[in-house]
Amino acid sequence: MRKNEAKFTTVFFSEAGTKNKNNDYFGYVQLDNYAIWAVADGFDEEEGADLAARLAVKSAIEYFMLYPKFNTEIISEIISYVNLKVREKQAETERYSLMHTSFLVVISNYNALLYGNIGNARFYHLRNGYVLSQSSDDTVSQLLVEEGALNTGDLKYHRQRNDLLQAIGDYGKIKPNILKTPITLQEKDVFCLTTMGFWENVDEKEMEVELSRYDESRKWLVSLEKKVMATLRDDVENYTFAAVSIEAVAVPLPMEKDNRKFFIKIAIAVILSIIIILTLTLWQVKKRKDIMNKVIAYEQQADEELIKKNFDNSVKELELVIGEYEKLKPKSRGVIGFFLNADARRKEMDKKIEETKSKIKDTEKLKKVFSDIREGNELFNNGNYEEASKKYQEAKYNLEQSTYKRDELNTEDVLSEINGRINATSKLKEAKNLEMTGDTAFVSGNYNLAKENYKMASDIYLANGKADYVSSMEGKIREINDKEKQSYNGALLAENRGDTLSQSDTDMSREAYYQARETYQILGDTVKTQEIDNKIQELNSRQMAKLQTANNMVQEGLNQIMANNPSEALSLLTKAKTMYQELKDSNNVNNVDKFINQTQEFIKYESEKEKQLIRQSEQSRLEIQLKEEEIEQERIKREKISRDIESATNFEIQGDQMYVLKRYLESILKYEESKKLFESLKNEGNFNNQLKLEFLERKMKRSEAFLYEEEGDRESGNKNWKEAEKKYEQARENIKLSDVSTEDEQRIDKKLKKIQKKSSKKWWQFWR
Repeated sequence: MRKNEAKFTTVFFSEAGTKNKNNDYFGYVQLDNYAIWAVADGFDEEEGADLAARLAVKSAIEYFMLYPKFNTEIISEIISYVNLKVREKQAETERYSLMHTSFLVVISNYNALLYGNIGNARFYHLRNGYVLSQSSDDTVSQLLVEEGALNTGDLKYHRQRNDLLQAIGDYGKIKPNILKTPITLQEKDVFCLTTMGFWENVDEKEMEVELSRYDESRKWLVSLEKKVMATLRDDVENYTFAAVSIEAVAVPLPMEKDNRKFFIKIAIAVILSIIIILTLTLWQVKKRKDIMNKVIAYEQQADEELIKKNFDNSVKELELVIGEYEKLKPKSRGVIGFFLNADARRKEMDKKIEETKSKIKDTEKLKKVFSDIREGNELFNNGNYEEASKKYQEAKYNLEQSTYKRDELNTEDVLSEINGRINATSKLKEAKNLEMTGDTAFVSGNYNLAKENYKMASDIYLANGKADYVSSMEGKIREINDKEKQSYNGALLAENRGDTLSQSDTDMSREAYYQARETYQILGDTVKTQEIDNKIQELNSRQMAKLQTANNMVQEGLNQIMANNPSEALSLLTKAKTMYQELKDSNNVNNVDKFINQTQEFIKYESEKEKQLIRQSEQSRLEIQLKEEEIEQERIKREKISRDIESATNFEIQGDQMYVLKRYLESILKYEESKKLFESLKNEGNFNNQLKLEFLERKMKRSEAFLYEEEGDRESGNKNWKEAEKKYEQARENIKLSDVSTEDEQRIDKKLKKIQKKSSKKWWQFWR
């Protein structure tokens, strides 16, 4: 037993001082291996102060005897137990409900000591006659000392030395002052337990002095008690002083550890770990459930947005789903991840994320499909059926390939609608082409063809519900009707003018007839065209007959001259001259004038030189013979002139017929033949009708213009843009020199501008 190895001697005194009752209490027990000393100072002003002090000391000794140990934990447990017992007593008896006490406990293993105190009960450790250490009070004055506002020597005189910050019996949590490091004892050491009634009357210096005067503990104790009683204070509080003298110590031992408490801590830690794990598990389950609820909500919202065709919103909702799945991917790896099956859970979440990403891709494809449909509808409504058909075809292909949400999006109905639109675009493209063909025919003056195309286009538009386009076609047809009516009236006016001039001015009449015939041809009125052709033919025939009559008269006049009948010859030649003048054949007029002059000269000659002729009959006969020969030659010449004029006129008529039949090259050849004959007659001095030559020249230019236009159309069709441009330019130059309508000139200009744009493009620009 360690008690036998050591020798600890305890002496004490405890008195009431000047008070009626002693509210201090001291007690101690020395066990085989451990010892305990305790002192308590009950508050004098509170009822039950003595009970509180006694209960505190006895409870401390009781607890220590049950759990004898040497460590700081047992001191903390003792003070907590003491406080509990006092509070139980407070609760048990109302009159003791306010009782409190200061408390000091010291334990030892006979080699070292530990202490703990609460309130103002003090501990002193003396070695070699000096105070080596002492405890701290739980008072206001002690706080002032610690803050440097009060000297330690003045503490016992301070008015707040008894104002406690905490004590046994407090209902709040108490924090006792416990020595953390054991004090190792040596032989002749002394430690003391005191209450306030002692230390406020005897300071540390006096304790040291008195200890140095006496070797025996009891004598020292008696001298200290006398010091207390000798105080100058009128009131002396209850005072208690216990001194423990160390005459021998046991061998040192390490401070014991409280294994029970250790195991309790382990158990608590295990329980807390289990609770934490369960809490985390439940939290994870709840978190997973909450996240899955969010996932379901986001997916439902994505489906709703998809059905509403709000594809961007649907994609955003699915991206939120991915975000929630990412939250469910465990971060744990290694051993913890192995026990939590983290890899499998990550793979599961990755699979779900990939499935959601696949949904996003399908949604993006559907977005493209319906975007193509919308663009196709816009193009369809704007009349761009070619591009609309491409959009519909692309949307149809992608929609047929998609298997995502087919029922929800009514995919079959959408495909049916797209097919209907594709069929409609094909028909409407045909209608558009018919409309464009009609426009071209209208510009070129082919009103019948234009109306026919417009009517067919209108029927297609009507069948496909394009009421506005139908109205447009009807408007164009009305415009053509108005144009036809206007043109028909103009043709009638030209025909009437030709009829009026047919007797007085053959050329102007013929020109008017040609103008009327051209308009009737454009209008497709074959009956009126034939009537005009008959009138032109009649006019030409009448002109030829008149010309032939004039030629015959000239021939007859020459015959009369030959028959020596100059008067009759002069009459015939004068009539022929009048006819030539009516025909505006100045060349023949001049020739006839020569014949008339010769005839007049001949008559004059006959009258004035009759006698000379007789005398010179022989000579005259020779001259007459020469003259007759000259006249014969002239007659032959006139016959040739008449034949040439007739041939030239026939060539011109044939050229007109070829022009009407749009055989422009043959028409040009006929006009050239006619022009050659007239020019030959003019060069020979037998024809002087310059207007006729100019008229033929305009007809040739007209035919050449239309011939170049046809060649330009052919080169354009073969995509020989440069050649086509040359042909159209030649057509435009020739048409300016002809007498065709302004509409023909505008048509050729339009074609020329169009082909110039194409010919100026580089080869790569055709692929834009």
